Amino acid sequence: METQMLIRIIVGALMIVVVGLLAVKRVLWLTKLIRSGQPLSEGNNRKDNLGKRITTQFEEVFGQTRLLRWSVPGIAHFFTMWGFFVLATVYLEAFGLLVVHDFHIPIVGRWDVLGFLQDFFAVAVLAGIITFSIIRIVREPKKHGRDSRFYGSHTGGAWLILFMIFNVIWTYALVRGAAVVTGNLPYGNGAFFSQLMGAILRPLGVPANEWIETLALLAHIAIMLVFLLIVLHSKHLHIGLAPINVTFKRMPNGLGPLLPVESKGELVDFEDPAEDAVLGRGKIEDFTWKGYLDMTTCTECGRCQSQCPAWNTGKPLSPKLVIMNLRDHMFAKAPYFLDGKESPLQNTPEGGLGEEVRGEKESEKHSHEHVPESGFERIPADSPLQATRPLVGTLEQGGVIDPDVLWSCTTCGACVEQCPVDIEHIDHIVDMRRYQVMMESEFPAELSGLYKNLENKGNPWGQNAKDRTNWIDEVDFDVPVFGKDVESFAGYEYLFWVGCAGAYEDRAKKTTKAVAELLATAGVKYLVLGEGETCNGDSARRSGNEFLFQQLAAQNVETLNGLFEGVERVDRKVVVTCPHCFNTLGREYPQVGGNYTVLHHTQLLNRLVRDKKLIPVKQADGGMDITYHDPCYLGRHNKEYSAPRELIGASGAKLTEMPLSSAIQASGWKSTSESASTSNAPRRPSTPAHRRSRPAARSAA
Repeated sequence: METQMLIRIIVGALMIVVVGLLAVKRVLWLTKLIRSGQPLSEGNNRKDNLGKRITTQFEEVFGQTRLLRWSVPGIAHFFTMWGFFVLATVYLEAFGLLVVHDFHIPIVGRWDVLGFLQDFFAVAVLAGIITFSIIRIVREPKKHGRDSRFYGSHTGGAWLILFMIFNVIWTYALVRGAAVVTGNLPYGNGAFFSQLMGAILRPLGVPANEWIETLALLAHIAIMLVFLLIVLHSKHLHIGLAPINVTFKRMPNGLGPLLPVESKGELVDFEDPAEDAVLGRGKIEDFTWKGYLDMTTCTECGRCQSQCPAWNTGKPLSPKLVIMNLRDHMFAKAPYFLDGKESPLQNTPEGGLGEEVRGEKESEKHSHEHVPESGFERIPADSPLQATRPLVGTLEQGGVIDPDVLWSCTTCGACVEQCPVDIEHIDHIVDMRRYQVMMESEFPAELSGLYKNLENKGNPWGQNAKDRTNWIDEVDFDVPVFGKDVESFAGYEYLFWVGCAGAYEDRAKKTTKAVAELLATAGVKYLVLGEGETCNGDSARRSGNEFLFQQLAAQNVETLNGLFEGVERVDRKVVVTCPHCFNTLGREYPQVGGNYTVLHHTQLLNRLVRDKKLIPVKQADGGMDITYHDPCYLGRHNKEYSAPRELIGASGAKLTEMPLSSAIQASGWKSTSESASTSNAPRRPSTPAHRRSRPAARSAA
């Protein structure tokens, strides 16, 4: 035994020192890399709501709430993750066994319950990796192509990690089984798996098991140390970085309002921007430290990709591949910008690649046959040419992100909601759009007309402002117009914000007139702005034109603040039919000095029904089911799922949820993707039901 202990000490110490130094070096480099990102502004420094951030750690990290939305892989990951926590005690014992043959953890080291937990989670981890293996085989990208959420992921690296975890478990089993035979196991029958392995190894005798214990122990530690190095150089960095990323996420999440434009840690003043202000992200060095943290945390799990409506309708955008592309480019360029050196060929919008490596000539060397327009692996991640790529560029330019990818995003938020490690995809995509629009004037031709119409006419279609009230001429009840029929908000409870679609688009006007009639029927005192209303700027902002958004928002805030002058915030009530108006007025206008209480029409109408101020006088047509599609900016971004459904139920109609309903997803069940348009054009407001019949109602007032 003395010879074996000497071997344990020498070999074990050598492995720990060598790998420890390599690991520390890598951790310090990663820390330096992430901290080199641009600073966040004071109001966005992620240090607020400390209590909520701690609670989120328990929910998302220890509780695995996001992963458990997908039941089978979620449960497997839950036990694998907790297995790592519990098996940390095993490695504490393993390091002790290098110097003391019968080492046990002080106080708890002989408790049978600890031995049971160690064995239970060892078996659970084994079951987990078997489950993951089956999932990967069943959803193999080579077989299912784009339909596989692993399409584009580095599957070889994933299999390597599963293999390493398997090695951890079988060496654990050998060490524990041999320790049972040699009498060195500090646990009794509670360690059921260890006792079973001991029974299998007992016929070999004590001397043989002493050597098995020593060799298996060294192998167990060696595998763990190699595993550590692999993790530090792979997508499995999330094991250490996910808790950090969750801690510094946007609160409550990365949905809803977009972040204001920042440059070098300061908010950009669009009335007087600094001469050296960078508007958006034009190269990898422009991203913030949180952006770098997002990129290094990505697990390549593909949940975001599987939910993306653009990807599921054949567009080149994959949120996963966007983050992977940015990460590979960041790692390739890091040695240059961390040391203050220029890369061999500087990033430019025109591209920095020589003809011999541009476009398809280089793509022929790819190890994956993915959609070439996605930008993925145009230049292999380990190629020295990776650092020379333009951030946004075509196939010929070798761009990291293709323009078609950048402009396919609808900002629906499915990726952000599904990401188990809280990556903020929308923020990064919109920031790259901002640079393209405001710094490079590079954007789809369709947006040129949109911007012109918004700037000159205040709506996406270039309609005349005086036509905003045409719908009022089509109803048989009074609709007061501020500045025309009334000069003050006094005596009124709500401003009905009609919106561009609600005023101009024929189908949306039906919703406007129906809502206006229901409010009048319920005795609600409201008015409209008429010609004084202009587009809220949502389309401009989400397409990257923050200048135009600020212009439109400032105009609207001036109008609204004038209307509500002297009125308390809680009484500055605005009702809207458009989910985008709902989000912009309620959650983005506070960024520009506009603070209002904004309600979606389904919320207000549902409240009126509950208060018996609206009572259906006849039930909806029988024998016909009604289904409801959750608008992204009402449901996913603002978590309002119940009001529209309660309102439909109040009519007596039978609501049948679609299999991929966002409400089902919000309840914790897996869904695939919603049927969403991938156009960049403004969306018209959704009505509560597919059938847009106007509910018959009478007043109970």
